[in-house]
Amino acid sequence: MPRSKSLEKSLVVNRVIARLFAFKGYHSTSMREIAAELGMNQSSLYHYFKSKEDILFKLMNDAIDDVLAILKEICAADLVAEEKLKKVLGFYTRYYAGHQERLILLVNEMNSLDRDHRLILVEKQREYVQLIKSILDELAGQHKMKEIHPTVATFAFFGMVHYTIKWYHKNGSVSLDDLADAFVEIYTKGILV
Repeated sequence: MPRSKSLEKSLVVNRVIARLFAFKGYHSTSMREIAAELGMNQSSLYHYFKSKEDILFKLMNDAIDDVLAILKEICAADLVAEEKLKKVLGFYTRYYAGHQERLILLVNEMNSLDRDHRLILVEKQREYVQLIKSILDELAGQHKMKEIHPTVATFAFFGMVHYTIKWYHKNGSVSLDDLADAFVEIYTKGILV
């Protein structure tokens, strides 16, 4: 089913702004620059967004919501815990390594948001943590996991993926699928019995 023109334009707008914020920095990017990059005047930009912070929050919130929906779907599936873990790890790696601008914003720009926006995102990030931790708790309960605290194991995975913003290039010699497969292999071999 073809996407509507407004949805496609919205995705392009989001990509352009995410790239500007990620690589130039949120505070160093002006609304004038955003408008110029999009080929529109600044007043038109305010028709779509209340403020620059509103844009930042929307980009970050949409990314978190997209990932959270898939993680919940995987965790609700009728799969054994090992398969859920592999699917969660693979999806999370592909999504964030494939959308590095969004990951850079989540890692580097959280404190650029006001307290209310930050709290919304932190609460959703806690859901990420809880979903992965629940799978690890299940594996531990089945004695299929080494004696590693599930919280430590959860954040070790996030650290592994989040650090890809420092070195991974989508157009480099390692494809997204190869990266995800390698991370799943390294991670599961490290924690599973």
